[in-house]
Amino acid sequence: MERSDVRFLEAESPQPESAPSPVVGRVEADLAGALHEVSNALTVVLGWLDVAHAKLSPGEEKDAVEVARTHARLGHRVAREAIGAEVFPGGTSERAAKSLAQCALVGVAPQAERRGIKTTLVVGSQASALIPHVGAALQILTNLLLNAIDFSPEGSVVTLDIQEELGDAIFSVTDSGPGIDTPDADNLFLEPRSTRKGGAGIGLRHSEALARTKGGALRLAYAGPGARFELRWPIAEARSQVGAPKRAPSARLKGSRILVVEDDAAVRSLIELALEARGATAVVVANAEDFDRVVSRALFDAALVDLSPIKERVAASLNALRRTSPEVVTVLISGAASGPPNGLEHHFDAWVRKPFEMGEIIDTLGAKLALRAGV
Repeated sequence: MERSDVRFLEAESPQPESAPSPVVGRVEADLAGALHEVSNALTVVLGWLDVAHAKLSPGEEKDAVEVARTHARLGHRVAREAIGAEVFPGGTSERAAKSLAQCALVGVAPQAERRGIKTTLVVGSQASALIPHVGAALQILTNLLLNAIDFSPEGSVVTLDIQEELGDAIFSVTDSGPGIDTPDADNLFLEPRSTRKGGAGIGLRHSEALARTKGGALRLAYAGPGARFELRWPIAEARSQVGAPKRAPSARLKGSRILVVEDDAAVRSLIELALEARGATAVVVANAEDFDRVVSRALFDAALVDLSPIKERVAASLNALRRTSPEVVTVLISGAASGPPNGLEHHFDAWVRKPFEMGEIIDTLGAKLALRAGV
């Protein structure tokens, strides 16, 4: 749910501009709090999925984890955007139309199987065209496919078709249901009503608005029987492939020794496994005493530092780390919105705000280690 849905709640209880409803304010606060908790939960889910994906060999299990990771990342970003938090810009920004469609179909496969629905992909000649804003396009296609599955009778077929027209990719989702009545069709993207049992009526309205913000368009192409929705999406400009590919950030971590200072056991184990899955050695400490003991005995390439374990003497601890490991890259991991506390800015090379994706940690460490090495 985005801010537009909060505005809809406000519209239901009109108030004078000078006196906003305390009920609306409480709803907004409750919603923001709930989305923050969802974001935190998905941070942990994403991290463990990253760990599992890195450890699995190619095959169906790895593919399944990749689908789960893609959709968990999508939900994580939606939750963070809705509460106004920064969104990690990493991940795939462009994807071939066919690959995007296949990902959407695989994602809804369990629901289709439970309903006894067959899904099929029809590919035109330009399905290799690159699609920008992958997360938004996947979000809309997933919603359309889930709706199509819900409306189709058992044993029927839901079709996803891809074509190209005037520089746009056209994704068409056709169900085998009874169709949409004319009054419903006329207001499909305008009113928060649902013809599906248990539906909130928000999905299509939100999908249509999201498509417009990304330069696309969503419309009901045929009311049915066998309704067909059409998503028009811009095609990305081709990019030059000249030059050697850059090393992935995860590759730069291989062989490095990284200190992890964190008192949350779940986050601690998550970071440790994610780093080790990428060939790094993680040394984990949860309190100031362990920090002092470890720092005095070992040399580190990088450190991920939550301030809580060393809060009584942050500057002294970080100075001790720098004395024994002069070239160490230090990254603050903190939930504070303002970054490093005043007076401590010079102690850190980077800051990653909680809740984070493990991709943020990996990319930040990789980039800073490469910079330190002059790569």
